[in-house]
Formats: sequence, C-alpha cells, structure tokens
Amino acid sequence: FNLFLAVECISNVLVVIIVSSGVFGQNGARPKQEREADSLRKARKRSSSESYKPSENVAWQAAVEDLAFRGFTLEHLLAFYQRLPEVMPHFEPGVHTTNDIVKQIIIPESAEKQCAFSSIMTGGKSIRPQRMVTHNWSNLFRDLVASIVADALQQSTFSVIADLLDYDLPALRQMLCPTALSTTYWVCAFCVNQHCSTCKRSRSGAKDPMTGKPYSTCPCGSPEYLNSTPPLREDGKSILCQMNKFDDLMAFLAAGDDDFTQVVAVDRSFKLFTRAWCVAELAEANKMGMRQQLKLVSQQSLDQQQDQLRDLDVEKMQAARLEDVQEILSKIPDVVAFNAHLQSLLFGHAGLFAMWAKFDIVEQAAQVGRIAALVKAQEKFASESEQIVPNSGASDANIKACDEDPDVFAV
Repeated sequence: FNLFLAVECISNVLVVIIVSSGVFGQNGARPKQEREADSLRKARKRSSSESYKPSENVAWQAAVEDLAFRGFTLEHLLAFYQRLPEVMPHFEPGVHTTNDIVKQIIIPESAEKQCAFSSIMTGGKSIRPQRMVTHNWSNLFRDLVASIVADALQQSTFSVIADLLDYDLPALRQMLCPTALSTTYWVCAFCVNQHCSTCKRSRSGAKDPMTGKPYSTCPCGSPEYLNSTPPLREDGKSILCQMNKFDDLMAFLAAGDDDFTQVVAVDRSFKLFTRAWCVAELAEANKMGMRQQLKLVSQQSLDQQQDQLRDLDVEKMQAARLEDVQEILSKIPDVVAFNAHLQSLLFGHAGLFAMWAKFDIVEQAAQVGRIAALVKAQEKFASESEQIVPNSGASDANIKACDEDPDVFAV
C-alpha cells in the first residue's frame, strides 16, 4: 500500500509539472479571467465590510455576537474525535453521521449546562473563528473532521486524511504544525446551543445505526426557540432563536476579518448541494466576497456527481424544518435567476469547482515534500486494513436514512 501511495503521489506531481504551464501560464501567472474574478470578489468583500452595520435591535445584535465568539481550534476538535471510542464504544467512522454524534454525545454531554458544546470544548473561553464550515448533518462525522483537517493542511481532498483518522490519528497529528492546530472554526453542530433548538426534536423510531437502540430523550427542560418564538424583532423574527442568524453571523465575522473563509465540507454523495441552508450559505458568502474553499473526497467523486448538480433547483431544496425552507425562499425574489446564479457559482470559469480543480493541482505539486511523511503514516494503516472487513454498504444506507430524517437540524 505504501509503495502504491508513493507512486500515485509522484505520478500526480509529474502530471502537475507537465500541465502547470497550461493552467497558470509559462511565467506562473494566473489566467486573466481568474485574476479578474478574484479582483471582483475582493471588491465585493471591501464593499460588504465597509457597508456593514450591526442590527439596530440591541438584543438581536447581542445574540449574533454571542454566536460569533463560539469558535474552537482544530486542537479542540481532534481531542474530541480522539475520545469518541471511549464515550461511544460502538462508534464506526464509516457509518456514524454528524447527526448521530449530536444525538449521542453533543446533546447529552451539554445537557447539564444547557450550552453550546463548543463552550465545553474550550473551557468557556470565547474564541473568534477564522473559518465557518458549511456542512450537512447526514455527512459522516469522520468526513466532516477530515474536511476540516484538510483545510488546516491546505489540502483540497480528504480521502487520505480520513484513512489516517481511522487508523493512525497520532501520525496525522504529527503532520499538523502549531499554526494548523490553532486554526479556529465555527461549526453549527458544536457552536449552536442544541438545547434551544434540536434536543427535543427526534423522529419517531430514530435509532443508532449500529446498535439499533433509540436515541435517548434529552431531560434538560430548556425552552425551545424557533423562527417565530417571542420575543420578536420588528420584522417578526425570533430574537432568541439561534438558527435564523447565520447571515448576520457571517456578515459580522467577515466584516472584521479580511481573510474570513467559508470551508465547504462536501459529503461523498454531494447531498450538501440539496440542503437549503447549505445552498443559502454558499450564495451569501459569495455575495459578501468571502473566500470559499471546497473540500471533496476525490476528483473522481466530482466527476461522478456533476450531471446531477447541473439540475439543482432551489425550490426543491430540503431542510429539517419547513419554516426554514420558506424563510430562505422568501429572500429570493427571482428563483430562475437564483438557479442560474447557483450554476455560475458552482460551474463558472471562476466557480467553486473550477477553483477547486486549480487548487488541487497546486496541492499536488506541494505533495513532493510530504510523500515520505504520508508513506510512513500509512504503514500502520496498510497492515491493519488487511485484517479489517469493509462496511458492506452500511455507510450509504445510514446516510440515506439520515437524509430522510426530518429532525436533522438546519442543513
């Protein structure tokens, strides 16, 4: 396995050497269209930052800023992931989704304090995030973590990282410098107080995919604050609801940080692009001129999914709650124009997938110095994987079941 990995990495680098002049030009410069697109993005970013104004409703703005400082570091996230087998002995990386982790660890362990789990992770410390992660809760939790690590390592794909999370987390940690480990993130599953939103909502018959045991009911007794729960702002939006402030949250964080970035953790089935909140966040980040980074499992996965992505329709997007879909659609005056913009955002010459492909080439060139480290880290994986039986499709079945679960929050 390690020899195969080395050959694959070296082959990729050779391909880069051959084609890089065609991608960046003979002198290494980016193509004119790409430079123009980046200039336009920066112009949007300057405009949105300069025009940013906090809400005139003091209570609303306080709630936004409270949400904004619930970030955590990659070090915090890896510490959480490392203890999963201890607190959830039946944890299976290729089966359990983010929704499963929220139901079985995040909610129960934060029930006593009735707070966002990020507060527990950081010991109550307020942390401003450098990245906001857009993801769907039906994604494998392992892949969500792998996508975040990929961002810290400046990788466009997370397949090898997912393998290391499964079989050699210490080796993966050794690849992360202090700067990478201290990178700060905002992820709704950790940073939203689930006791004000989802802990009381569970689909009848919802159960763990490995043990078959139903999810436990949260005993916290905390009140639930939804889109229209009083007290209300002048436009009828709930001030205490934490799920209706993502646009304001992004605007606040982006206005104070020129490099604030959206990391898009794309699941293996690309279901993220059918979730209403995820698509809304993509469009909003683009409008603000934020940096946007896609993290995919592989180039092959993109090749396999492109056709279905070209048929996306915002009116067919899904969310856990009908009121979320209605709220998102109410902000879109022209659905046809929005769908066209979404296609441009994804597939345009400077769209997310085009930029991802170019970033992937740069990344492969950078892998020259990492080949030896990757090979060494994979040695343990190679020996252990020979003794491990694959999940025989259990992962896909669980992801499908989670996609159909109406209690999956927001995304």
